[in-house]
Amino acid sequence: MNNAPVATIQSESLHEPDELLEAVVNTVADAEGVSPLELQPLASVIDPDTFDTLFPSETGDVTLEFEYQGYRVRISGDTRVTVEVSHG
Repeated sequence: MNNAPVATIQSESLHEPDELLEAVVNTVADAEGVSPLELQPLASVIDPDTFDTLFPSETGDVTLEFEYQGYRVRISGDTRVTVEVSHG
């Protein structure tokens, strides 16, 4: 199975939880070639409050990984956030 990233977003502005949630959904939708509205709600996979708790981190680099729509989503960063999507 290929675990190479299919999409990666790096940004210094993805520090609001809503921006992170939107980036994840949009990145997976782009990888699937569908509208974000066609995906299952992200909240059915991970508690959105997790994003509030972890990002932005003032204690150093943080990494959060989870499965969504058959993809492995990896979010990492402290001052620069990376959203990486790869095949599960």
